[in-house]
Amino acid sequence: MFLFSLDVAAQTATDACGTGVGSRYTVNTSCVYTAFNKPAAFVPNYPAAGCNGSNNDDAWGWFTATGTTTTISYYTATFGADPIIHVYSGACAALVQVGCVDATGASIIGITETLTITTVIGQNYFVRIQNYAANAGFNGQLCVWSPPPPPANNNCPGAIALPVLTTCTMLPFTNAGATASGTLPAPTCSTAPTTDVWFSFTAPATGEVHIETQAGSLGDAAMQLYSGSCASPALVPAGCNDDEDFFSGLLMPELDFRCAPLTPFATYYIRVWGYGGATGTFSICVSGSSTPGAQPEDCEGGATICGDAAISNTADFTGCVADLNNANNGCLDGNERQGTWYYFSPSASGTISLAIDPSANIDYDFAIWGPMTSVACPPVGNPIRCSWAYPPNIPGYPGAASFNTGMGNGAVDPSENEFGNGWVAPMNVLVGQIYIMYIDNFDITGQAFVLDWTLSNGASLDCTVLPIELVYFEGTAAPDHVLLSWSTQTEFNSDRFEVERSSNGSDFASIGWLDAAGSSIGVIDYSFKDPAPLAGTSYYRLRMIDLDGTTKMSDAISMNYRSTGASLVPYPSPARDHIVIDLEDGLGTGAMFRVSDAQGRIVRSGAIDPARQYINGAHRSERN
Repeated sequence: MFLFSLDVAAQTATDACGTGVGSRYTVNTSCVYTAFNKPAAFVPNYPAAGCNGSNNDDAWGWFTATGTTTTISYYTATFGADPIIHVYSGACAALVQVGCVDATGASIIGITETLTITTVIGQNYFVRIQNYAANAGFNGQLCVWSPPPPPANNNCPGAIALPVLTTCTMLPFTNAGATASGTLPAPTCSTAPTTDVWFSFTAPATGEVHIETQAGSLGDAAMQLYSGSCASPALVPAGCNDDEDFFSGLLMPELDFRCAPLTPFATYYIRVWGYGGATGTFSICVSGSSTPGAQPEDCEGGATICGDAAISNTADFTGCVADLNNANNGCLDGNERQGTWYYFSPSASGTISLAIDPSANIDYDFAIWGPMTSVACPPVGNPIRCSWAYPPNIPGYPGAASFNTGMGNGAVDPSENEFGNGWVAPMNVLVGQIYIMYIDNFDITGQAFVLDWTLSNGASLDCTVLPIELVYFEGTAAPDHVLLSWSTQTEFNSDRFEVERSSNGSDFASIGWLDAAGSSIGVIDYSFKDPAPLAGTSYYRLRMIDLDGTTKMSDAISMNYRSTGASLVPYPSPARDHIVIDLEDGLGTGAMFRVSDAQGRIVRSGAIDPARQYINGAHRSERN
């Protein structure tokens, strides 16, 4: 005995061709069967031609096309039945055959006939089913389906531009209806996709980006990143991820370039597809920082804590530098898991306690190093406070209190291993001392926590009052822009950097600005792109502005810019006692120069010696 089950609706087939509501079949985006029976009582209505058609009993249905191709499948489990499909356009009184199929023999345990035809959206089509050379009745199911139209970003030239935001903001999309992108460079981590869609983004000034995806109805996807342009030879693979974490069941990919930055301001293309041709909805985001600097997950990127207000923070990776090892990790035997670094310094002496309150039942650990006179990364030696306790009330975990951990709660031990209760002794601190703290998410869940301070016996926290300390300020000329770079060692209440430019070294005007870090201890790198530099020699300087409006000026630097294709551009302008003119490489012996004044009088002429000096190893120049 054979059993066959399909989720089918009531019978809608009719004995003769017609457009009644009851015999209309819905066109779905995939095959969804609906009952289509040909009772023995039905009679011949139309002598079908082709595909073994004949003037035998027939059953009819109809549909309205929703796509440019439509597939019709008919299944029967009736023993001995041999269905034939004919499809027509036009009207019942003047049918025009557009396709037919009789590819299989008589049914033993069940057979399916399938026909795909070209259709016109909005046009009606009629489906005729008969039994091969017989009038016997049989039962079956019919499905009519047309794939959804390809999405706008089906191919690389239609890539949807994604914003690069400071935090991940998921945007919803679908790859339903997507088709293969042809001969574009194949992914480096998977077979050629058949359901891929495309996105693009412009890398920020730092080049540091994090690309994440999130499942919707599509739960297993892959992702390839390309640099270059959509022209097939110009696309260059830049990263690929198929199974993000197969063993955890998290099968939506991500690509992380926070530690290996992409090219600033360059355009990149993201190709996303479903594993095994799967389609459905999903979300994607691109996040990144526009201000250069170390990651807060690394010691050098630590945040300075000001005051005793609670701090909420979420870390999602381990950073780019391994700051902890057996020489300085103390009780943190797992070294760095998913943590964030902080600096703090008491502005008054007293006692400090703290509590780490996770947003969920998460195993958080921490360590504190110090006291020290300045921040030194990575911290040297074992921490003075350390807790690596398991969370409580979890099978196999020895804790018996709450998930909170910190300094205080009656604890007197300075450090504890995995068998502690999560609490260590408070710290007595003196004004001016500096400490480094690391807070670690052992469970690696990316869940937030709140850090709450308790200050007693007169203790208080405040940012160490340090002015902006500029480490360097320099520029680099490129063919179409000038890139300015600078670095700070310390900042206190800094607001922004105004970038100013001058053609003569004395009259400066602002050409843009960047947000400053605010308050920090440790090196922070910045960069600014001048997309329209002045030809010849220009001068740049930084106006450093604090939150209270206090201004400090950097020294000016000079840059010699020559755009691609420019030649015979004298500089500086205006000139006093000499001018410089850059000439193309390859200038041969015998070339002459002539300088005339505003009235056209020749004031200097002569032969150019190609053996004279080179400027930046690329161009010769003639002086005086």
